[in-house]
Amino acid sequence: MLTDVVIYSLIGYLSGSILYSLLYVKLFRTSDIRINSRDHNPGVANAFKNGGFACGSFALVGDFFKAFIPVYLYIHLTSHSLYSIGAAVVMVAPVIGHVFPLFYGFKGGKGITSSFGSLAAVFPIWQPVAFLAILFLFFSCVLVIKPNYYKTLVTYAIFLPCILTLHINIAVGTGAMLIALSVIGKLLTSKEQKEEFKMEPIWKR
Repeated sequence: MLTDVVIYSLIGYLSGSILYSLLYVKLFRTSDIRINSRDHNPGVANAFKNGGFACGSFALVGDFFKAFIPVYLYIHLTSHSLYSIGAAVVMVAPVIGHVFPLFYGFKGGKGITSSFGSLAAVFPIWQPVAFLAILFLFFSCVLVIKPNYYKTLVTYAIFLPCILTLHINIAVGTGAMLIALSVIGKLLTSKEQKEEFKMEPIWKR
């Protein structure tokens, strides 16, 4: 039913709008993890870098499950299945919430961890989350791209068209593409100060 899609999409968006790195800062009265970063991003990378292991772990788990849980509940608690096109809307809702969070003036993070949360929730369809992970590992460990802004942009730019080759159902494929578009859109409209693009094969180091 359309009502289920609307309800779980709203739940997903509101859940995604909780930025766990900033929630940690508020709960434990620590320094804002965005202050000493170039991109001022409230994501997991800055949480680990500027907030320490506890803050990073809190943000990682929170950002993953805030996307995973709404999608998982939609699939398992409603009469809909992964083959319902509504699943695509529910999948992207938490990522949009993280990228444009209601509770933080619509100024959020890149949506990487929440992307993995949403894609992991559609298991046993594993290809999208596995392929995204492989791309990140490849551009982090084999053909190393720096800084993270460009690594993320290249990863999702490749991920987007390649979804069409994964031979998965249209609902999950559409959801994965919407997630990729959300992250790419966030990156392209970001006002962060960007460093020079660098790409270095690991074998030339």
